[in-house]
Amino acid sequence: MSSKGDLAISLAGLSDLATGLRSIKKRMDDTGQVDRALGHGELGSGKARDSLDGFMHGWRDGRKEIDSGLESVAKMAESVVEQLTKTDQELKDALLKHQDGGK
Repeated sequence: MSSKGDLAISLAGLSDLATGLRSIKKRMDDTGQVDRALGHGELGSGKARDSLDGFMHGWRDGRKEIDSGLESVAKMAESVVEQLTKTDQELKDALLKHQDGGK
């Protein structure tokens, strides 16, 4: 167990997080655009159509932000995994070299 203040990171968990975030992004992308041109009176009133148009415009804007956020966090998680794995290997190599008498 780690004592209070020790940092513990699950590299497998971070890698899984990156994969999961990319999966969410892909599923969102696969839904495609849900908007389409609506005919006059198709929703029963112009107010309903205007409300739907406003929602769809906001959804497109929000979706871009969500996509960007998912990708950013996935990249950060992958970067942490890569850097910690590299550092761990470098420490291991240095320790082995030291144990071999610096050879």
